[in-house]
Amino acid sequence: MADLLSTFRERTEDLISAINDRGGVRATLDSVRRQMEQADRRRALTKVRAELRKLNGQINEMVTAVGVQAVGQFKAGQLNSPELEPLCQHIVQLEASLAQQEAELSRLEAQASVPQQEARNCPSCGKGLPPQATFCPYCGSAVPQTEEAYCVHCGEALRQGAKFCARCGQSVS
Repeated sequence: MADLLSTFRERTEDLISAINDRGGVRATLDSVRRQMEQADRRRALTKVRAELRKLNGQINEMVTAVGVQAVGQFKAGQLNSPELEPLCQHIVQLEASLAQQEAELSRLEAQASVPQQEARNCPSCGKGLPPQATFCPYCGSAVPQTEEAYCVHCGEALRQGAKFCARCGQSVS
């Protein structure tokens, strides 16, 4: 306990010495006041900046709302502002391009999800045949059906004319 008290006494004396070295209690209090004033100014700046961000966000929302209304009036043929017409036309063109790109994306996604089958052509007319066709839709010729071959080692379906299995790599006899 005596060690604790002596340590506390030493630390207190060090603190008092440090305060006195910096000009005493008055100087320390003045320093603390300056630091508090700086902190208050920083808080005020942060508060004003946050309010500015909030107001800018509200302005952007309102500008967007006005734009949506103007484009809606333009589409309905009720826009009476020649200054806004080119902007609205451009927005309508961008919306059309967006719709085209979305349709293209849907088409590509649909293609990607369907496993690709080998393309077959009619032996008589040479035109492409739909999958599972037994007769050519263009010339009416019967389409010879090929039997699917399977690997005797792993059971994987083999492509026509394959010499090796794509799954296990074994030679096809």
